[in-house]
Amino acid sequence: MQQTVPVPLSRVLPEIPDGARVLVLGCGDCATREHFGGAEECAAMAQALGAEGIAVAGWAVPPEGEGVCDLSVARAALRDASEAVQQADLIVLLACPQGAPAVERAGGLPVIMATQVVVGGETGGGRTAVEDCTFCEQCIARAAGGLCPYSFCPKHLINGPCGGSQGGRCEVLPKRPCVWELIHRRLAAAGKLGMLSTYNEPISFRPEGAEDADESR
Repeated sequence: MQQTVPVPLSRVLPEIPDGARVLVLGCGDCATREHFGGAEECAAMAQALGAEGIAVAGWAVPPEGEGVCDLSVARAALRDASEAVQQADLIVLLACPQGAPAVERAGGLPVIMATQVVVGGETGGGRTAVEDCTFCEQCIARAAGGLCPYSFCPKHLINGPCGGSQGGRCEVLPKRPCVWELIHRRLAAAGKLGMLSTYNEPISFRPEGAEDADESR
């Protein structure tokens, strides 16, 4: 069971480049229902960022019951906040990780997640997400062009493609593009290929403090 919770502001601030203007975006579905990305939380985040000297173009939340993991909802929310979107350099997102790919695709702006997934609860909207998400505790999609290699690679490779990928196609599912090909294209278009030099530690779903299984049994 996983639950999405806000991260401390001290973890969000270092990800915002100097001089960048931000738009704070929430979610009308699970984030509103579970109080980690509704109107109240978005307004508080915008105020907190402003108090730290960050230029805030505005904040927005879709209508209650509508989740930004739905691409059409993400597009509508950003369209309604078009003036702020035009002024913003990036989006600070208060939603579950399922929302990040849709928001990035809808707005064409970098997305900084202001939430994280922890073990011990359950999060998930009632709509079909534009991208799959396995709710890893540490989301690596934002360092991979908004695409999650763990979810989309059948081998769950998080540090580059396997040797079997040919012509940009997946070895296991040949009709599917290799996710690492797509990640490379996105980062190249954004001038951020340097992000691929970062090593991603293996993903663990073990609750913090849990003991390893007794291998002698």
